[in-house]
Amino acid sequence: MYILGIKADNIVEADIKRLIENQIQENKSLDYKRDLNFAKDKDKKEFLFDITAMYNTDGGCLIFGIEEKKDENNQNTGKPSKVTGIEIENSDKLTQQIEDIVKNCTEPSISSLIIKELKIDALNVLIIGIPKGLGLPAMVTYNQTNKFFKRRNSGKFAVDVYELNNMFMQNQILKEKANSFRKERIKSVLNKESLPNLKVDNSYFIHIIPFGFLDYNIIDFTQTAKNNILDMRPFNERGWDKMYNIDGYATFGTTADRQEVSSYNQIFRNGIYEVYTSELFHQTQAGKLGFNGVLMIQETIRCIKEALLVLNQLQVEPPFLISFSFHNVLDKLMINGNSQFYRSFKQNEIVFPLILVPNYESDIYSLIKPNFDILWQSFGFSESIKIT
Repeated sequence: MYILGIKADNIVEADIKRLIENQIQENKSLDYKRDLNFAKDKDKKEFLFDITAMYNTDGGCLIFGIEEKKDENNQNTGKPSKVTGIEIENSDKLTQQIEDIVKNCTEPSISSLIIKELKIDALNVLIIGIPKGLGLPAMVTYNQTNKFFKRRNSGKFAVDVYELNNMFMQNQILKEKANSFRKERIKSVLNKESLPNLKVDNSYFIHIIPFGFLDYNIIDFTQTAKNNILDMRPFNERGWDKMYNIDGYATFGTTADRQEVSSYNQIFRNGIYEVYTSELFHQTQAGKLGFNGVLMIQETIRCIKEALLVLNQLQVEPPFLISFSFHNVLDKLMINGNSQFYRSFKQNEIVFPLILVPNYESDIYSLIKPNFDILWQSFGFSESIKIT
């Protein structure tokens, strides 16, 4: 959802004029529209075809209120000619109408649109920023249409069965690559290849992996420092330090003697967010190291929610794959809430499935709870402690 490298909600009048002055051609991520119509079924279908085609390709922007240049046969050339504007009687109503149409007529529903209105020489221009669909491809379902579309530089096209199969396969391939990254990263951390002074006893990781982590969109951490948006409290820490490093940016807490790093949050330049702690486990009344189940859930949810706030500020686009894992925990205990009822780990490592979090508005606890339930079931309980 970018134009000239600028996110749709940050576009200003001068940027639209620059598109016209420089004759920026339509492409996979940019489409000019003179009119915006919903009145007839065919118009609504075309609108949905345009939205889903961009979503199913690379994301991008539709700009309404710009007329294209014509060739000698009076055909559109894909180059902007002039601002003609569209009629907007009520901005809030139009925004709600667009969001409702897209949400209710696509499967899975497309959300997180950016809808921005601009005045260009007293004429209304509307920009719709569309995220790249990095989960399942979106289908138009209006009036039982049931069609999938993608974009090429010259416009949209309906996909055939072979292209559709490839679109679905990409989702599985991405999950495999995300799992591969997580596996190699955990191995590197526990071998102290990243932080030689890291405490690696009884380790706990949380990973938040954006679907676009392979797209080579690099976060500019020089800007984040100026805007002071990297508020990243490590797991169960009251005080912490911060540092820039080769991977990106990190906050960290240390042991009481400050000789070892005990917890950290690391955000990578490609948008992956990692939470690590070795301080989840403490001495219990049973005489062994253990952790409190309620605290574990509460801190996990807090860390994930705060991480998503940071990623949103950094304009990292959803969806995300999120999970957690335990390492070096054989025979360590879990306290099931306040009951002081102990159960021990029967294996040294537990890596939980990656859970899909589709957008920033998602109910994190509800989505992650199945993994908490798996953990509790590994201790012999039917489900995890409920957190209200």
